Amino acid sequence: MSQARYEVVAKDLMEGISSGRFPVGTLLPTELELCDLYAVSRHTVRAAITQLQNQGLVSRRKRVGTRVESATPIGGYSQSLASVSDLVHLAETQVRRIQNVLHFVADIALAKRLGLTPGEHYFRVSSIRVDQNNPRAPLCWTDVYAQEIYAGVVELAEQHPDELIAALIEQHFGRYIDVVDQHVRAVLLSAEVSKSLNAEVGSPGLNILRQYRDREGAVMVVSETTHPQDRFTLVSQMRRDRV
Repeated sequence: MSQARYEVVAKDLMEGISSGRFPVGTLLPTELELCDLYAVSRHTVRAAITQLQNQGLVSRRKRVGTRVESATPIGGYSQSLASVSDLVHLAETQVRRIQNVLHFVADIALAKRLGLTPGEHYFRVSSIRVDQNNPRAPLCWTDVYAQEIYAGVVELAEQHPDELIAALIEQHFGRYIDVVDQHVRAVLLSAEVSKSLNAEVGSPGLNILRQYRDREGAVMVVSETTHPQDRFTLVSQMRRDRV
């Protein structure tokens, strides 16, 4: 899966920091030096540095430069999400651990909240996601909902814990994700989620509801993810429309 240029630069810089090539307390090469090193524009370099800042790895000061502050990310996981490809890449950086699977008929209340069809047969895969470098602090609890006709994907999800369930449905059932609607809200962590994520009951969290739709706008898959406040930062970027 191809990545944006700034993500490639950011990944290499992160590896350089973690390996000691850029030790904590030293300055990274200047923007112009990084432009020459990676053969990219200054905008690309700045976007990469911003991603490192979001991870708590570096700080920037005018007339000083970019200083390495930590060899490992601080404050959890930070991710820039701007496309379906970004979501797929996000899944590849984490490992799914399925907690339970439920088969059910959607009632009116649940259907309204998630965008499902009342009376339809669905299944729900509940799982936690962990960063293999820090397995004691799971990143999130996720409930994935899909129609019962796709229930075969559960076994695939167990076999491929680093792949998005929606992407597995695309690959094995001939469906195509055209757009993802995303709703973000603040929540308090429930007892069940807190216990599974080793977090404090009732502490603040980030809830992300995603509806994966096909070209006709029909909902293929719905996921609802809850992150403790200190383990995930959702980064977005806005661009001015060109006329």
